[in-house]
Amino acid sequence: MKYVVILLVLLALGVGYYIVQKKKTSSSSDPLRTTSSNVISMDSHRKAKQSPGEQPCSSCKKKNGKLIFYAQDNGTVVGLCKDCQSKAKKRDMLPL
Repeated sequence: MKYVVILLVLLALGVGYYIVQKKKTSSSSDPLRTTSSNVISMDSHRKAKQSPGEQPCSSCKKKNGKLIFYAQDNGTVVGLCKDCQSKAKKRDMLPL
């Protein structure tokens, strides 16, 4: 009889310890925690990217619609409008 009581007490302590540990781990992994973190939310960046806007030409800085992208000799990419295409052909830029 003594062994049954001791076993039940140990079992109750074990279950209590398990419940306390589970609550600690679930509260620390809560996504709405108030402590600072190194993770930056990208929601505002995604919303800003969704707004359609025309890109300016790399040469004349005008926003005249579609750009054609070219690779320069040093490896940089430039977007040129239809008016500035002749500059790209003169400098033998490769279209991307």
